[in-house]
Amino acid sequence: MSPRRHGLMLTRSSRTTQALVLPACLLFFAGCASHGRPSIAPNSGPGQTAPQQGLSRQQEARRQVELGNEFLKRGQQDEAEHAFRLALEADPGSLEALSGLGRVGVQRGRYSEALPLLERATRVSSQIVSAFMALGDAYAATGDQERAAATYRQAVALSPMDLDARLSLARSLTEVGEYQEAEEICSRSMRIARDDPVKLSRVYQETGEVYSRQGKSPAAMSAYYKASELNPRDPGLTRGLATCAIRAGLYAEAAAAYTKLLQLAPLDLEAKKQLGWVNFKLERYPLAISHYEAIRDSLGTVDRYYLAQAYAYSNKPDRAVEQYREVVRLDKDNYKGVYCNMAYAYYEANRYESVIKIVHEGLAADSASGCLHFCWAQALDKLGRHADAIPVFEAALVDPAYADAAKRELERQRRIVRLLQSK
Repeated sequence: MSPRRHGLMLTRSSRTTQALVLPACLLFFAGCASHGRPSIAPNSGPGQTAPQQGLSRQQEARRQVELGNEFLKRGQQDEAEHAFRLALEADPGSLEALSGLGRVGVQRGRYSEALPLLERATRVSSQIVSAFMALGDAYAATGDQERAAATYRQAVALSPMDLDARLSLARSLTEVGEYQEAEEICSRSMRIARDDPVKLSRVYQETGEVYSRQGKSPAAMSAYYKASELNPRDPGLTRGLATCAIRAGLYAEAAAAYTKLLQLAPLDLEAKKQLGWVNFKLERYPLAISHYEAIRDSLGTVDRYYLAQAYAYSNKPDRAVEQYREVVRLDKDNYKGVYCNMAYAYYEANRYESVIKIVHEGLAADSASGCLHFCWAQALDKLGRHADAIPVFEAALVDPAYADAAKRELERQRRIVRLLQSK
């Protein structure tokens, strides 16, 4: 009996389903037809379609803005720009789209293009925190720190718990010398970030920067070390620690920080240059030379100048002069004094004829150089040409920086000449 009941139940269920399917399908198609009629009805007037078209444009604009924001997060600036422009085409009054285009400009470093867009986006009563942040970034990048601070204030007012906005405000206040307020903002930000080590490290880093700019080196280094403990693999933080150490004259700590930075970012050219420089300051000349030479093709004029000095202090005058000449070639107007460096590189190596040759070359570019005349006269003295040295020392008297030394040497040369003549 049980199996027969089961089969009967199946039969009834099937018949019931068939009976219900047909009306349901009819209702479905009828519903689809009735749903489609208003959008395609030929008799719909302008008063009926315009609001729907306006709403559709706004929806499309919002969709494109969302796409643009997502592209910006991924760093896809071209795609983001395209999406924001489509949003403006759909809704020319979209502040979000205008703000998005401005943010793209800031990310590209095109601040002159970004500023008017962001100023328009924030001129009306706007709640777009990202627009104020980007506008503040643009002001800061163009050196207008006062406006940057005012703009970041608005971002903080709109979103008091936004750590990025608070730290940006602290940074801009530091730039304009408002250290106490910047320090207070960092202190209050500690509570916001206390449960997140990475965010807390950023607050300590900004605190360290505030102290560093005030010349409070121990407090600055302490804050930076705390930040580094919380987030030891952040290259930007490690670079900040190195910069803070340099401001404090702590070159060994700076060298350690740059060494660590290069472990985190091995291709960082600027870190390699700075590591060469701090080793020069530590008088580790062979190490400085090694770091500079590893990136010789990327060295700027200042870097080559320090490389040349490192060679000179290592008693390698020819290599020093080679780099000094490259400095002159790159920036002749601002580095006329380099000829004096060349001359003294040879002088310290006891190569006095080479000194005189370099001096004559340098005087062709700067005939009034007291340094060159003084070095020339010293070389003549070393060569025993005391009578020849006298007029050259006299020429150095016109330079206040060498006048006293030249006067003493001049008297000595005259005594030597009189002594030689008396024999």
